[in-house]
Amino acid sequence: MGAPSIEPMTKESEILEQLKSAAPDAEALGLEIPPPVFQFMEGRIESYEPGKSLKASFPVKPEYNNPMHRMQGGMIAAAIDNTMGPLSLLITRGAAVTLSMNLDYVRGIPAGKRLHVTASVVSRSRTNLIMEAVASDDRGKMVARSTAQFQLFRMPTGK
Repeated sequence: MGAPSIEPMTKESEILEQLKSAAPDAEALGLEIPPPVFQFMEGRIESYEPGKSLKASFPVKPEYNNPMHRMQGGMIAAAIDNTMGPLSLLITRGAAVTLSMNLDYVRGIPAGKRLHVTASVVSRSRTNLIMEAVASDDRGKMVARSTAQFQLFRMPTGK
């Protein structure tokens, strides 16, 4: 018999509570969860598979456009980082910073759509976390893919 599977969480409020409980002293340390940039981009957490992956989505707004009327690559990268970051907190229950991020852009996505990002854990050591992410459009067509390395830190206590 294998280990029982853990059902994915799909209620955003429950996932946000998991994020906040992953860093119980966040407020005392001056950390905002979710961070202002996630809120600025109007991110929505769609689901969390404990220990494995996090799905989020972001509206593609006209102010995010490049000259070809598609979401600018830097905004796609921000959406991906805004999905990997919370996943790193949920996985490690500590602080992590992005050391490197590689992105491959596949196709554009116009304003008025949603960018869907699924971030997954590839590998974890005592000090590093490797993740991958796929960003797709509403039809499930890949827009970009990314791999990233995060350095892990112990969360200081606010006491």
